[in-house]
Amino acid sequence: MDGVNGGGIRPKQRFPLIVRPSSSSIHFLPQELTMADVAFVVTTIAVFALVALVAKGVTKL
Repeated sequence: MDGVNGGGIRPKQRFPLIVRPSSSSIHFLPQELTMADVAFVVTTIAVFALVALVAKGVTKL
């Protein structure tokens, strides 16, 4: 008897060894990351501005 591999039974490969993204995702990836960075910066500035307004309002009490 040749064993499992000699009998023609191969183990299943769960993940491909090399993953290649499609050309469309490579083209839009830097722009998407840039927009995400801009959104993060704008949101952070807005949160700090809101905190400053709340702090200013609390000091007037």
